[in-house]
Amino acid sequence: MIPEITFTVIKEGFGHFGTASNNKMPSHTDTLGASISDDKKELTFFARKSLSEQVLANLAENGRATIFIGVASHEAYQFKGQFVESRPLTSHEQELSEKNRNNFIEVMSGFGLPKPAIERLFGVEPDIGITVRVEDVFVQTPGPEAGKRLEI
Repeated sequence: MIPEITFTVIKEGFGHFGTASNNKMPSHTDTLGASISDDKKELTFFARKSLSEQVLANLAENGRATIFIGVASHEAYQFKGQFVESRPLTSHEQELSEKNRNNFIEVMSGFGLPKPAIERLFGVEPDIGITVRVEDVFVQTPGPEAGKRLEI
């Protein structure tokens, strides 16, 4: 099971969904929110399909994924696992993403970043869910625990 300590960051954070081809050519897409499966073994990441074509091609090729998710406080985690499916987002997932994106835009503009620039990147609705069965979780928060593998 995905460690409970990561749940807030999963629900409130943003990150990068990374893959590599069989020829080890990397690709990534930004995540615009995520949800946790009822059994706490899978994560569905919200993304924009138009920006995820190579990621999806790599997942079709070998199914391996590495995802970084963090929040403004710098708390962050890396999830590694096996691709399960990609699909359209549910209306509930769209609502989760909208709330998450609006919060992120406010936090980042509060740091002095230009709000219109943040909205161009994070204001656009995701249209695809990419689900991964989590096999490993690592702390990515800067500090003495960085790199530590968490029990799942």
